[in-house]
Amino acid sequence: MDPSVFLRLLIFNLAVRLPLGASTAAIAIKEALSSASLYVRIKLADGRFSKCSPLHIVSCDAVGWFAAPKGPAVAFDFSELELSRFAKGPVNLTLEVFACFDDCCPTVLPSSQDWVLGSTTMKVDLRNSMEERVTEHYSGWRDVEMKDGPCFSQLHVSVSTEKEERFVFKASRGPAASNSRVCHVQDSQRSRSVFSYLFSRDSVMKGRGKTGGLKLVKKWIKKKLGLADHKAEKQDCSVIVQDKSGSPAAIALMTEPFVPTLDTNSITSAKPGSWLILQPRNIGKWAAWGKLCAWTDPTEGSITYRFERLMDSLDGIPVSYSSISRKDGGRFSIDLPTDRTRGFVMSASVKGEGKRKSPALNVEVAVKFVRSKEDLAAYMALAAALDLSVDACRACS
Repeated sequence: MDPSVFLRLLIFNLAVRLPLGASTAAIAIKEALSSASLYVRIKLADGRFSKCSPLHIVSCDAVGWFAAPKGPAVAFDFSELELSRFAKGPVNLTLEVFACFDDCCPTVLPSSQDWVLGSTTMKVDLRNSMEERVTEHYSGWRDVEMKDGPCFSQLHVSVSTEKEERFVFKASRGPAASNSRVCHVQDSQRSRSVFSYLFSRDSVMKGRGKTGGLKLVKKWIKKKLGLADHKAEKQDCSVIVQDKSGSPAAIALMTEPFVPTLDTNSITSAKPGSWLILQPRNIGKWAAWGKLCAWTDPTEGSITYRFERLMDSLDGIPVSYSSISRKDGGRFSIDLPTDRTRGFVMSASVKGEGKRKSPALNVEVAVKFVRSKEDLAAYMALAAALDLSVDACRACS
């Protein structure tokens, strides 16, 4: 399979130092911000692409703090087709520093609760960045300018772009639909069928006690995959990812059902729905690859997920934890820390309510994290589990 080329814009090493000077106004700002959390609102191409990120606060005499990359990285990903929007030349990258005084997570759009301290804008040439694997655009301190006022703070930011290869897959129908096929897409045009989903639903698990969960998974694996004979117990939903020959290449198995609590009528973090992702090892042998949990947040109108990578044991390594808007949808993504900033692993799109038209699933997987078709199938099983989790959380809300 031929991969597609993407460009990733990275904004990292984010920190703010304030206030500058010892004036009465600067001291007042410092005291006012003592109970606030600072964030940066990053707007690309005059706000067409926007994200938020927390800010580190460093002292004014901090020297050498950025000898190595620090702080969370904010990433914008563009395909070659999407980059054609920026063919006219460099685009504006605006960083707006603001304070949030409540416990709510800040949003991309300005809120009446936000106190904007100022902003800074620079030019970034995305189109020409495709000529190099890595392009450094900027790294250093910039004055944060207030509208019609003096500068009381400085923002440190590093901006770079990286060119990388990804496999792109699309499923025209959801994983629960019959004859749901997964196609590999190259250059946004050519596509061919690579995998298919086989959804099954047995009797619903009712117990959440010690006999449920992972013990049930082990028994299910023993029964379904021929590891040993045992007495059939409770079973639930599963999605098998089949290759072109019809052989199973990965499985997503529901280990905890999505059952709303009586008091909140929603899936809570105390009792989330969960899936186990399985990969074949040898003939008739399977191993746990990952675990996905999902629940709803009624106050925020979002669906929260947590994905853990499982190695040789069932002890998980958390690699992704975030939320998706129940109404507008969003993207599930996995980014692992690297020596430089953060490395893209995979992403899957989730449609908003009332917008679940074709393609039902859109999945991207970094080429450098794929060693076999079973690796690709595991990511597709994870995407299927996420899609079904979102549907289940919406139905229970």
